[in-house]
Amino acid sequence: MEPLLALAKKYELKIIEDAAQAIGQTYKGKPCGSFGEISTFSFYPNKHITTGEGGMVVTDDDDLAEQARSLRNLCFQPTKRFVHERLGWNYRMTNMQAALGLAQLERLGEFVVRKREMGCHYNELLEGLSGVQLPLVRTTYADNIYWVFGLVLSNSQDFKAVDAMRSLSEQGIGTRPFFYPLHLQPVFRNMGLFAGESYPVAEKLGRDGFYIPSGLALDTAQISQVAEAIQKILKE
Repeated sequence: MEPLLALAKKYELKIIEDAAQAIGQTYKGKPCGSFGEISTFSFYPNKHITTGEGGMVVTDDDDLAEQARSLRNLCFQPTKRFVHERLGWNYRMTNMQAALGLAQLERLGEFVVRKREMGCHYNELLEGLSGVQLPLVRTTYADNIYWVFGLVLSNSQDFKAVDAMRSLSEQGIGTRPFFYPLHLQPVFRNMGLFAGESYPVAEKLGRDGFYIPSGLALDTAQISQVAEAIQKILKE
């Protein structure tokens, strides 16, 4: 983050921080979501905290906070409810969703500890397995909180992620592919963007990466079952 913060300071730029997948994470001891003038979080079902859908925008700027509240509520005027000086959206979260999110927020620390335990267990079971790259446990500035647990098949494998996912599905184990590279997305190709361009690292991750089950409801026996299934298909 330091280079981005320095660049923003030098050119008087505002930082909008996307912390959608990082709630509960820290960077050099500081919580993710506290670096930008505006920071955003996602509460999609696979996040550490979920409200079913939706998310949260945070800021310490009172004017920005008021603008965000107005935009999420169709830009109703305080004294003229159905008079609109700007276009807004109906992005209001229901009280039930908010209650669900607040209740989980109180347990965020507990969730982070559990996800780390699960991630470390997967790493212990799968480390040393040839043909696959595991996620890092930690870096010099952060410990992994395992929002998801992703695997990347090595070039030595004669099958791709889609083959591994199909095999796991046949054993009753759900998976999800990595995100597809932007430069290969049809919507951009159809617009004439990225024509002839190649980004090998992104292409490899999109081709050879996939996520395995890592929801908080998984118990130790289920994690072991998933790991055994992965070991089996990689050794075949």
